[in-house]
Amino acid sequence: MKPILTIIISTLNEGIYNCKNAVLIQDSKLCYLIIHQNLNGCIVPEFLKRDDISIITSRSKGISKSRNIGIQNCNTTYALIADDDVKYTEDGLQDILKIIKTDKPDFATFKIKTLNGEPVYKDYPIKKIDLNLEPHHNISSIEILINIIKIKFKDIKFDERFGLGAKFIKGEEEIFISDLKNTNFKGIYYPIDLVIHPYESSGKLKLKESYNYFLKGAVFTRQLKNQPCFNHFNIIRKLKNQFFYNLGKLYIKVTNE
Repeated sequence: MKPILTIIISTLNEGIYNCKNAVLIQDSKLCYLIIHQNLNGCIVPEFLKRDDISIITSRSKGISKSRNIGIQNCNTTYALIADDDVKYTEDGLQDILKIIKTDKPDFATFKIKTLNGEPVYKDYPIKKIDLNLEPHHNISSIEILINIIKIKFKDIKFDERFGLGAKFIKGEEEIFISDLKNTNFKGIYYPIDLVIHPYESSGKLKLKESYNYFLKGAVFTRQLKNQPCFNHFNIIRKLKNQFFYNLGKLYIKVTNE
């Protein structure tokens, strides 16, 4: 049976030796694609030499560049975005394979489960929601399922200016999801535990206040850039109207009789 789902794993240098848990589950409908940003000449471990695992070695830097290499080289209809320190739940992957067959979402998100004794990773909704209509939690890359065929057709990529290894160390997921929505892709959140990951992560790093505002400004501007044109016209019209409104007020004050 030909695989319908690829797990795209990003790893850097010696991180490839941590991939054992990420590739534990084997299924005829599933395959793995590891993007190894190998800047130190690391040797591929024996446990990754399997028929269902492909490895692309790259000298590039940055997590978003790695994600894009994976998307470009993925040959299945659907893909999950992954890192080398995750462990998939058997039930979660089986649920996703069913969802692919029945719901056929453009993209979807799921839940991260923490290790025993750790706090919950984040406050997740307890019911299935339409990501295009309802507010939702901040989404992590390792929660995301994407329709590769549609992504490639619309040439949607992770913005390589954002994410670990780039100028802005966060924000790549937020922008990616925004781009999907602005392309009229339909997204669904499922309250399903997909991956097991420690509570502490790079996504929870506390940033200096000044850098945090710098990052927020960059993310906001990048998202605004990709809004449909009518939103830009609305903004321009409001600014124009506000200008003339204030000009009218000033005229009355200056010409007061």
